[in-house]
Amino acid sequence: MTARTSMSARLSSIVLGAAVLAIMQAGCGCNDDGPGDTSLVGTYDGLFDNVATGFNFPLDLAIVPDTAGATDGVMAGDIVVASYGTSEVYLVADPGTADPEPLYAGTDDGLQGTTAISIPPDGNVWAAFEQGGEGDAGGIVVLSPAGDVLAVLDRTTDAIAFDRPGGLCYGGQSSDGTARWMFMVNMGDGTAWRIDMSDGAGSEAAFTLIGSGLATGTAGRPGTPGSGITTSGDLPDGGARGCVHHMGSLYVADAQNARVVRFDGVDTGVDLTGTPLEDTPPDLATYPTGVAVNEEGTLLVISYDNAHAFVALYTPSGGFVDNGLFDLNVNAGNHGMALGHDTIWFTRANNSNGALRAVTPTMDDPPTTQGPIIAQ
Repeated sequence: MTARTSMSARLSSIVLGAAVLAIMQAGCGCNDDGPGDTSLVGTYDGLFDNVATGFNFPLDLAIVPDTAGATDGVMAGDIVVASYGTSEVYLVADPGTADPEPLYAGTDDGLQGTTAISIPPDGNVWAAFEQGGEGDAGGIVVLSPAGDVLAVLDRTTDAIAFDRPGGLCYGGQSSDGTARWMFMVNMGDGTAWRIDMSDGAGSEAAFTLIGSGLATGTAGRPGTPGSGITTSGDLPDGGARGCVHHMGSLYVADAQNARVVRFDGVDTGVDLTGTPLEDTPPDLATYPTGVAVNEEGTLLVISYDNAHAFVALYTPSGGFVDNGLFDLNVNAGNHGMALGHDTIWFTRANNSNGALRAVTPTMDDPPTTQGPIIAQ
């Protein structure tokens, strides 16, 4: 790949049917018990569909953080997408102006069904695959910003940790930089794992069970590059999905159990008991598949089968932020989510119209990946 201009500069020219205006700060309408105003939680009514297309059942995405230092390949502000139906990882460098390009095919290393993407501050791309690998239990691939394979982790690395991973998220690092953490959630056995490493390339990876009791489900039937799946019936059914780490706790989208579960003390704890977010109204997160935390510590949840796709919750209890975001009328099939400063990016998991989508405060505010971007 050749050197490219920054994502912020490229996105300044995107029109998407709306005039390019200065990014506005949106008020959250929070109550007195919650956090203050936030740029990420507000009454959003700008829905941008098909910002990037060509995916086959995209289940997750991540934005490359501002801290990534690459000047070619995957750069700060780029979007990386997990295309489950073709078992590929896609790079979206110019949403709305350029076609997504394949960055990596899991089938090259015997892995199928891309379920999750996470990008730590160093810009390396972590991708989880539901199937293939040792024992057909799935695996994780670590890619450099240039797209080179740095590590393949599966049951060869740890004999019991993998059981069809469906969630993957960044967990921070020690103050001296000598230890890095990622987290993985399994759809096969409902467990959550901490991955301890000596660097961002997955070196000396060690897996620790930090939680269990999450939903389990049945395996999907993923396709291959050039031969994607044709129906949602080929997707995994049930099981825990996306995760996010925040202030020492891991939040997991526990899909068919219709809840978000919090595991506290995951930085040091072992096989912890999860706590469903007790203050969340039960009819709001009906089939949660993705979670993210914004700059103010508010938890955003996306549900696959809910026309009111988004819910904003206080951390750590899960109290509902009545901010109007949940009233945004978005059709079903949404799965993964990532946050820009004033943009919520998400995927529509479908074959013929699998797409990258976005919501912004108004239709006059085009979607951007303007930072700060929190590595998740």
